[in-house]
Amino acid sequence: MAGHYLRGRSRSAIWAWNLAAFAFALLPISVGFFRLHLLDQSILSLSLLLAGGIAALGLLLAVFAILIIWRSGARGGGRAVGALLVGGVAAAPFLGAAYLFTKYPDGHAAETTGMSAALSETAPATVSTLDGVLVGRDFQATAATVYQAARTAMEKSGMTIADVRTPDMARLDGPDLGVSGTVSVPIPTLRDSLNLDDEEEDDSSEPFADLDSDDYTIQAVGYAPLFAFPSDVTIRIVETDGTTYVDLRSVSRSLERDLGQNRRLIQDFLARLDEAMKVLEGVAPES
Repeated sequence: MAGHYLRGRSRSAIWAWNLAAFAFALLPISVGFFRLHLLDQSILSLSLLLAGGIAALGLLLAVFAILIIWRSGARGGGRAVGALLVGGVAAAPFLGAAYLFTKYPDGHAAETTGMSAALSETAPATVSTLDGVLVGRDFQATAATVYQAARTAMEKSGMTIADVRTPDMARLDGPDLGVSGTVSVPIPTLRDSLNLDDEEEDDSSEPFADLDSDDYTIQAVGYAPLFAFPSDVTIRIVETDGTTYVDLRSVSRSLERDLGQNRRLIQDFLARLDEAMKVLEGVAPES
């Protein structure tokens, strides 16, 4: 009877804790290295799969350790329960990703209903509408006002503007009707006409700040909140008979399945656009 009350320590609880803690630490380290451009997307995928597999194994060992400790009375119950909790936290992102995969099984693009008509083209086959269609916006305001609100919405959404095109720009970029090369005498430039003011130099850093038109095509880049996967965003702002219509499309650059990323990006932009327009309408003087 001397050894009846001797209790050993459960090794499975120790292994479960080590695996769960390793998986829990591997997740933020992998994401951090990817954001620092120390890992490419393929290595990131392997790291996340490894973390998911280790987390699942840690959970199984934690459950097994709890059952063994419950029946034999071995020591290590606290560590087994801790491994179960830590492993559950480490596995939670993968459960969320699995849910998004079932909700968005294919497609790496999203667009509003009027985008194809605005660009006079058919919708790409990669656009998924399983979660319903996205409706653009229309405002009783000028296109220039909506354009300024869109710039504010893009800034708050973390988008960066790559290019802005208007019909006036398209005409300026056209042929010069044979003028180039016909003047051989250089024309002197007055010093007073040079742009030497600091404020004007600051304005030149934002070439798309003051564009007055009734038709805008904005090319921008949006990013996912966590992994910063880039998406090419096209925004159309068109004014017709006093009403300005806004439609947009977002396409992932490197993802075959975006798991709804582009849809959420569009929804976030439209929500911020509504807020920006409410602010502009609130401060606008009554006519």
